[in-house]
Amino acid sequence: MIYDSLVLCKSARLVSDPRPLPRILTPREHTSAWADFDGHPVFFDMNDHVFFYDIAALDRCEVYFKANLNWDVTNKVLHDAGRQDLKSKILPFFFFSPNPARDRRFRRMNWFRNLKQPRTDVCHIVGVYTNDIMKGVTSPFAKFSSGTIDPAAYHFWIRHDIQKALKDADIPGYYRLTSRGNKRIEDGRIVFSNLNSWRYSSRIMDSRLTMVNTLPHAVLPWKAAESLAMGRPLVFERAPLVEMPEPFGLKKDIHYLELLPSVGGFDATAPLDRPESYRVLNPIDPADFVTRAHWLRQVLADHDRITTMTEQALHYADHVLIQPVVADFICDQVRSRLH
Repeated sequence: MIYDSLVLCKSARLVSDPRPLPRILTPREHTSAWADFDGHPVFFDMNDHVFFYDIAALDRCEVYFKANLNWDVTNKVLHDAGRQDLKSKILPFFFFSPNPARDRRFRRMNWFRNLKQPRTDVCHIVGVYTNDIMKGVTSPFAKFSSGTIDPAAYHFWIRHDIQKALKDADIPGYYRLTSRGNKRIEDGRIVFSNLNSWRYSSRIMDSRLTMVNTLPHAVLPWKAAESLAMGRPLVFERAPLVEMPEPFGLKKDIHYLELLPSVGGFDATAPLDRPESYRVLNPIDPADFVTRAHWLRQVLADHDRITTMTEQALHYADHVLIQPVVADFICDQVRSRLH
């Protein structure tokens, strides 16, 4: 999306020159890209972790676009690195779908399927890394307690328990926990194989809302942009704790609903070597899953409200998630920062 927009709308050139600095590959790969604006190096940090920065790239570049930017965590990262002087280079960016043109193409193809109205209420397709039920483990949300929950357990159980709550509230939907290609956790009952792109997009189009799990990361996953590009509004468990610059900002009750608004946020007092400093790991009262699922069912019964949100999602797809807007945003931000 970044390069296509700049090439098509600003006459940029793709080059095969070596990167100014090698990509970070350990302890995990850092998704990023470089661009040269009239001799000014610009870095695009498309990592989905709020705490993961390429400090060497931040030092080398003149403008550093950070997707999923949380300023509180960023301040800790810079403080720990002893490089608070680099903060002025950082600008918030949006976490785009990997292929917005494909998403719009799927939308058009679904129209050809004569899909006049969505066939169900919620699409909840989400990947998990483990299958704790196969291990005989019980949900940490089954009994409300104080303290924090292990990140890996939180990741699996928030997805499982949200899905169960929506099903128990009799909300019609397409529900599927997928294995991310790890066949060992597939049991055909709790966790299933991945869907191909066509089936995945068709399920989104078949639904009135797309359920997007943000916890425990509290970031904006690219599924949000995928769904909006197909004209489907969102349900977040918790609104992402990241900066969303205009014109890409998402508005509550217009582009998305928030299922668990009271779940809390990152622990501002925790150092970066503790996951609660950049993860939401708070326990959730099991009664909240029930009451908020029934709240969502009542919202879905308000057809005018969902119709308005769908119109807003379509407007966002056609007037915001387009290459001229992305190209203008990048160039305007770079010019304002360099001058």
